[in-house]
Amino acid sequence: MKDAKWIYEDYEFDNRISNLMWTVSGDYDENMDSGEKSFISENVALYHAVTAGGRRKYINWPSVKKYVISRHRAGFNKDILLSLIAMGSDVVVEEKIIAERPGIYDIRKKAYDDILSNYYKLHTDNVLEKVRHAMILEKIGKTPMVDTETRNITRDLVDLQKREDTIDMLKGIEDIYVKYFPMFVQEEGSQDYESGNNKNHIRGDFSDFMLEEMFEDPEDQDIEASIEEIAEALMGESQGDLSNVNNAADNRILRVQEEDIEKIYEKVAYYYGNSFLDINQVKKLQNRVCQGEHGSCRIHMTDGVIRSESDNEFQQKYVQRHQIKNTDVFRANYKVFKRNINKLKESMSRTLVQEEIVDAIPSDAGQLIPSKLWRIGRSSNNKVFVKNIDNNKGSFVVDILIDSSGSQRRNQSKVAIQAYILAHALTLVGIPNRVLGFSSFLDYTVIKRFRDYESPLSANDNIFEYYCSGNNRDGLAIKATCEDLLKRREDNKILIVLSDGRPNDIKVGKGQANDLTEAYRGRVAIADTAREVRSARQQGIMILGVFTGKEQDLMAEKLIYGKDFAYIKDINRFADMVIKYLKQIIMN
Repeated sequence: MKDAKWIYEDYEFDNRISNLMWTVSGDYDENMDSGEKSFISENVALYHAVTAGGRRKYINWPSVKKYVISRHRAGFNKDILLSLIAMGSDVVVEEKIIAERPGIYDIRKKAYDDILSNYYKLHTDNVLEKVRHAMILEKIGKTPMVDTETRNITRDLVDLQKREDTIDMLKGIEDIYVKYFPMFVQEEGSQDYESGNNKNHIRGDFSDFMLEEMFEDPEDQDIEASIEEIAEALMGESQGDLSNVNNAADNRILRVQEEDIEKIYEKVAYYYGNSFLDINQVKKLQNRVCQGEHGSCRIHMTDGVIRSESDNEFQQKYVQRHQIKNTDVFRANYKVFKRNINKLKESMSRTLVQEEIVDAIPSDAGQLIPSKLWRIGRSSNNKVFVKNIDNNKGSFVVDILIDSSGSQRRNQSKVAIQAYILAHALTLVGIPNRVLGFSSFLDYTVIKRFRDYESPLSANDNIFEYYCSGNNRDGLAIKATCEDLLKRREDNKILIVLSDGRPNDIKVGKGQANDLTEAYRGRVAIADTAREVRSARQQGIMILGVFTGKEQDLMAEKLIYGKDFAYIKDINRFADMVIKYLKQIIMN
């Protein structure tokens, strides 16, 4: 067995794994989670990519999440439940995948041979490990020598193969859990108890979980992370290094010892790339924007780990994987996207040309037209002058600010492509534009610059470095972005903000002091972001909020952006909608 990091160090192979998962699932918007990758061997890693793709294709994962959270609240053991779901979902999807792609049978056989060689010296009392071992033996046609309980659980899990949909599979999982693990159900506020005679009390109506609200309970978020095993290498690895951090989950406050505060900047630069501003510029910027609700925050402006000095090879490869994924999705539909760019460019060009035409209209005063003097005394139309009307509204500059927090993860490639299309069209027309992404890391709002106002057309390719992680402090990101936008010489300054309408961030406090106000979320964050939007508009910046979130958050978006916001259910309409907004500004 190779070193546990081999899969990350072999960049080409890791890319092959991701491509295999995308091919099986048919969905390029999905990421393969770290928990789905195998470090046993390359054969096993390839097969795990296949099953990861199958789960995304055949399993309704939102229903699974909702079910697990519901049952965890009811007292079910999360780890047992997740293990059963992992094995059960593989049973459901494996044969379907092989029927669709027969060549996968050979990949599975090689993977199982490697897994079984790892199990050769298996001595464990963990029944789920024994079940996992027995299931593999059965799938390759061998009869495992196991105890009765292991054999029965294995049989019931294999029978899930007959289940046609996710809900039916979950019902089978619940039957198995209650049948074999009744001791691992705990009522709230009580000790574990024997539930063999209380199954109806434990289970209730199976479909109840579909009616439950998905409250944002911190514990539920932990469960969801366990289900997905999201590869948050950035946040996970870095925060683990801060030994004196205490997370007060009730108010999303991180308590950091005084001596660790200054160490945070090193982490920010290490994971996001060095700042393109010198230290004095950073301090001046922070003095201006890190006030009020953002008094304890700091700003990091960077071009990212790929285009700035960085010795973090792991993070560079992490970003490059996202860059390749986004680029691959773009290339898969290159002709369509190319036509969109040309259509938007031509639309903007016609609008600008039309508005630059000088119209001459009849008037009672202005420039005399001798050929119309005959009208005097002979016609009711005695306008013998013309007045020139200049339609030119002045020059334009556009900033595109994109929410790069974890909540945008599922739209990642689509957002990157739409930002690229928009920036490319604007650049071809000759309108200066800048593209930025923003997210939060501890008390830092990190603003990543993909292209600057005067960057060449080729710089638009940097937008494919876009990836999503962390939280989002929208108010501070907007305030910092407007600092540079206000310095531009153009007459019309426009800021486009794409977000899900849910500003949400932690707070970092020193030591154990308990003098912090509410965390940056909910009404506090919405009110702050709305204030920054109003302030920017009062200074002459036109702001459009493009909303990509859920309908339940529409009211928050309206409170923030007023009438100048657009709600798009399909992110593929982002570039088209922004161009339409720009045309309205130019023509009006």
